Amino acid sequence: MNMFRLLRADEIECRISQISKTGKGLSLLLYKTARTDANILDETVGPENWENDFKLVDGVLYGGIGINYAPNDELGKWVWKWDAGTESNTEAEKGRASDAFKRAGFKHGIGRELYTAPFIWIKSSDCEIEERNGKYFCNDRFEVGAIEYDDKENISGLIILRDGKPVFEMRQKPAEPIAPRPTEPRPNGFICAKCGKGLLPYNDSNGKPVSLRAHAERSMNKFGKVLCLDCIKEGG
Repeated sequence: MNMFRLLRADEIECRISQISKTGKGLSLLLYKTARTDANILDETVGPENWENDFKLVDGVLYGGIGINYAPNDELGKWVWKWDAGTESNTEAEKGRASDAFKRAGFKHGIGRELYTAPFIWIKSSDCEIEERNGKYFCNDRFEVGAIEYDDKENISGLIILRDGKPVFEMRQKPAEPIAPRPTEPRPNGFICAKCGKGLLPYNDSNGKPVSLRAHAERSMNKFGKVLCLDCIKEGG
């Protein structure tokens, strides 16, 4: 069982993931900051019962978080979990260290619920997308206005704000009397806008797996909505 509480709305940040090639909208990703991890560690286990460290392995920076899961024992029970970090767009080394720290926090369970986030698409009518030399940019600031979780700690409700106004809302639908068939899964947020079926994983023409998120983003760029493969073959 995860010992760490779920993230509050004010602890979750929004980042633009991709802007449509036609400027019709953009997708967002949810993330946490290293400061949030540190605050939750202090709150949950106490500042004296956790520490972090970094090491280089074949030129790759790894960050680790060690937690004393048995502080009342004389020797304690320290558990370390590590992960690699990637550079940020601004400060390379600081970005790698921060990312490695946050990834190590995920491994301990801090903010793992963010992996259940839906596909967040913001229409161009709800944001300001500018074109410069054939490329699209957006400097809008988005924030999580509210978030809800189900009994499995998956995100079941989400509201995204821009300048204090809702631009995206997802709420879990009431339970259906008959569960969908196993061949028609309904992943969080990845639902075909035409037939209502959940997107299915598949391989491209080169045999490379295509993630559901990547398929959803490609569909939004081309058709302006999320469509499954069958509906795309039928003409969208």
